[in-house]
Amino acid sequence: MVKEQNVTEPQNSPPNSFELDWLVSHLRWVWYFLAALVIFGGSYLSESVTVNTQLLTILGVGVGLNLLYVGLLWANYFPGWLAVFSVVLDVAFAIVLLILLSSYVEFLLPLAVFPVLIASLRWNVEAGLVAAIPFMILYAVPLFNLYQSGEDMTRGALLPILLKFGMNALTLLFVGTLPGLMVGQRVKLAQESDAQELKQLRIANKRSKIISDMAVTLSSTLDYRKVLRATVDSAYDAISTTGGDDESTVGVVLLFEGEDGQLTVATGRNISRNLQGRKIRAQAGLIGRTLETAETTVTHEAQKEKVLTSFAPRCRSAICAPLRAGYNTYGVILFCSTRPNHYNDDHKELLTTFCSQSIIALQNAQLFEDIRFEQQKILEKEAEARRKLARDLHDGPTQSIAAIAMRLNFIKMVIQNNDLDKAYDELVKVEDIAQSTTKEIRTMLFAMRPVILETQGLLPALEQYANRLNETEEFRVNVTERNYNGQLLDKEAEGVIFAIVEEAVGNAKKHAEASEIKINVIGKDESLIVEIRDNGVGFDVDATTATYDQRTSLGLINMNERAELVGGHCTLESARGRGTTVRIEIPYESVTLAPNE
Repeated sequence: MVKEQNVTEPQNSPPNSFELDWLVSHLRWVWYFLAALVIFGGSYLSESVTVNTQLLTILGVGVGLNLLYVGLLWANYFPGWLAVFSVVLDVAFAIVLLILLSSYVEFLLPLAVFPVLIASLRWNVEAGLVAAIPFMILYAVPLFNLYQSGEDMTRGALLPILLKFGMNALTLLFVGTLPGLMVGQRVKLAQESDAQELKQLRIANKRSKIISDMAVTLSSTLDYRKVLRATVDSAYDAISTTGGDDESTVGVVLLFEGEDGQLTVATGRNISRNLQGRKIRAQAGLIGRTLETAETTVTHEAQKEKVLTSFAPRCRSAICAPLRAGYNTYGVILFCSTRPNHYNDDHKELLTTFCSQSIIALQNAQLFEDIRFEQQKILEKEAEARRKLARDLHDGPTQSIAAIAMRLNFIKMVIQNNDLDKAYDELVKVEDIAQSTTKEIRTMLFAMRPVILETQGLLPALEQYANRLNETEEFRVNVTERNYNGQLLDKEAEGVIFAIVEEAVGNAKKHAEASEIKINVIGKDESLIVEIRDNGVGFDVDATTATYDQRTSLGLINMNERAELVGGHCTLESARGRGTTVRIEIPYESVTLAPNE
């Protein structure tokens, strides 16, 4: 079983902060190089600036600290508090340089920009503005000096100072704000992406669990009704993971049943009870296209199809997938939703997966159902054979044995009266009855499974069967043959023919009141025809077959079913006063059932 993975929520901190610390340490080398250029370049360009030990010491301390940062990064140790501490030191380093190089502080703006930029990139807009405040205060010092000096603050004296402060302050605000906004937007996009991936992962996990549970259910049952129910329920739950649960969604499984080409509602989800077992024709529309293309099909105009609205009156979208194995289509699975444009390619792929998984279990369940049906038929045939044997014994040997018992009792009474001549006559009659009964029983045993059929074939078996009947019955049985080679049919087919002949003769014996029965064996080019004709009273075939559901004997149906087992068919012709004809036709290349089927 597929286990659901533990999924954590996305964090609010920007991703890959360790890599950002590496980037900052490398940029800091560039910053120190720029500071060195300012220090040494200023001393070269201006006599008022000298390279003193304070500047060199500050620069050396900065370089040493950055070397320490790089070493810690190499050791994979750079906690958050150290990142804050390094930015604070960068701000202090820049302020000290601005103070020591105050003679041309207006040119030192790039040195102030770096720590503000790093704070904004490393954290957020607020951190960048906090880092910019000390530099803005430093650039505002000339305004405070001018105010405290008490000099005449004319427009000409005040305007240059305000312009310098404004440009520097706006630059710092821009540097402190824009990178933070970009980082914040990046973090937001990353969080949204993580949330979407988390959602997709949860959906995938849920679907995997549904498919796994469905596989367990399908492997634990051979009831095709449970298979269909599990399929539609699992597909319903899996589809709901994409668009949310929709109680108005209707799921239906439709199967081909019978020879009329119609689909029958086998089971469903959220459908009314009166739809169970309903039959529909699938010649057009969504279902027709699905069966024609053998692919999962979607429509967003379900309200225009009467078949779909009959399942869900307010449906707007529908998806239909075939239950198909090889070239055989067993039916379809249909889902209807009230949401417009609801189903997409993701749903198509998902439903196709469920149908592919369920069709194997459905085939196994159907085979098991067929085996149970065939087993039931075998049991019914066995029961019918027992009933037939009981009837034959009751109508034949049982009556004869009862007659023998009665005559023996009569003989005993005659002997007590010393009438030996009468006793002798009765013993002769008892002997005749016993011999006749013996022949009748042997004929019955022969008809049940004649050994001669196995050894010599159909025609000798029919002839011997006719001879046995002629010895015990009042009617005559004649066997004729024309153009039949006994090697053209296998033993199974010949056994089926013999059983049908025996059944037809038995029916004629009981009901036809015939004086003659003819068995004609006719060999054709591709099949063997056997006709059993009697000259009895006949009967109305249509009237008799119409009442079969009320009868306990199904002889006519049994004959046709036996013929179909070996690829043939059996027909019956009769009319009142015109006798009865049973006609069997079996192709030479007949397909017989194996003994274990």
